[in-house]
Amino acid sequence: MKRIYTLLGIILFSFWGTYAQEANKCDVNLSLERDYLNGRRYDEALTYWNQLIKECPKHSEAVYADGIKIFKIKLKSAKKAGNLEQEKKYTNQILTLYDQWLANFPNSKNLARIYHDKGLMMLNSNTGTKEDLYNIFSKGYNLDKTKFTNPKAIYGYFDAGVTIYKDKKISFEQLISLYDNLMGSIDNSTEKYTKLMEDLQKKEDAGELMTKEAHKLKAIRKNLPVYTIVAKNMDNILGELGDCKHLVPLYKRNFDLNKDNPTWLRKAASNLSKKDCSNDPIFEKLVVQLDKIEPSYNSAYFLGILNEKHGRINTAINYYKKAINLSNKAYDKAKIYYKLARLAEKRGQKSQARTYAYKALEYKPSMGSAYLLIGRLYARSANSCGTDEFSKRATYWLAASMADKAARVDPSMAKTARKIASSYRSKAPSKTDIFMKNMGGKKITMKCWIGGSVTVPKK
Repeated sequence: MKRIYTLLGIILFSFWGTYAQEANKCDVNLSLERDYLNGRRYDEALTYWNQLIKECPKHSEAVYADGIKIFKIKLKSAKKAGNLEQEKKYTNQILTLYDQWLANFPNSKNLARIYHDKGLMMLNSNTGTKEDLYNIFSKGYNLDKTKFTNPKAIYGYFDAGVTIYKDKKISFEQLISLYDNLMGSIDNSTEKYTKLMEDLQKKEDAGELMTKEAHKLKAIRKNLPVYTIVAKNMDNILGELGDCKHLVPLYKRNFDLNKDNPTWLRKAASNLSKKDCSNDPIFEKLVVQLDKIEPSYNSAYFLGILNEKHGRINTAINYYKKAINLSNKAYDKAKIYYKLARLAEKRGQKSQARTYAYKALEYKPSMGSAYLLIGRLYARSANSCGTDEFSKRATYWLAASMADKAARVDPSMAKTARKIASSYRSKAPSKTDIFMKNMGGKKITMKCWIGGSVTVPKK
């Protein structure tokens, strides 16, 4: 018996010794592969990676992440060289690696990202059917919605959803639910990157921006408007499916089933408001029910919209102010203050409109639309602010300065804002006017509701 135990011990020791050697070999090869990869020596990295994928497929998720990185670099080179055969080869290798990663690490904490990235790769390479794409993106999205932030992936997912809806593979309710969820992803991403941009712009204004932060700010300013474009494109491909004649029956049909679900009520009311369907009785029914079961910022905001639609402006204003008090989110408050500014502007209350617009900017410094509103107020006051033609037209410099600020803080409207600023300046006194009046560098006091002064350009 003792000899048997001794023999078993020798066998077990031999097994674990072999296992430890293999694991150590995998570690060594992975370390060497990553050293070459980090040094951008991709062919040498690939030599060790080939051993890893063959001998150590379950050793580390890094094997798959690194392999995908290497082949994406080779894919980029193949595209640049116009080598379609290699392009197809590397695309297929990358997609295969995603599948192997999922098979060998089914409980990975990165599952949502893997599905997301595989779907994006399929989208970029036009691989698979729309149904395949929809299913892959759905798996990633349902695992972790917070990982679904790439605007191209958001659009691709929705586009696939519209296609398979038309093929009768998902219901209209499922399509609208997808629309709601992805619009939510756009809103969350926009808010996140807008806040980051505002923080970096504060540092930029104070001269405290580091080089790395400057690059990040530049990237955000470039990419943030893409979310607005994607949202518009989603509305475009939804087309008539998203109009009142489709949405109203949907929400009427499902109201009783969802009348105690505040999330459903809120999304339904939001869609009807967005699509200008708030005149239909179902909108009031939704909003009143939402306010009954969950009085909140949203219910007060929608009640404001409802009363504004019916011409009960003072009541609407009271609800909007209530919404401000009920929200603890800065951007919610900014949205309502801007709405109040627009209402005051329509009623000819210029000073009040400006006050509300500046309140909106307190909560959202990147709200370019608020600066443009103030600029409009100034431009429309040109004939009433000044004692002569020169001082009246000087008001356009103030208006242009507001449009300049809009262009600077809000990348989504920079092009439009710059065009507006140029238009205002064309109406201000010309260089010849300034020279003839000898006004260069002088200040003109605004003796009207605007107050303050404007400095005449020297050149």
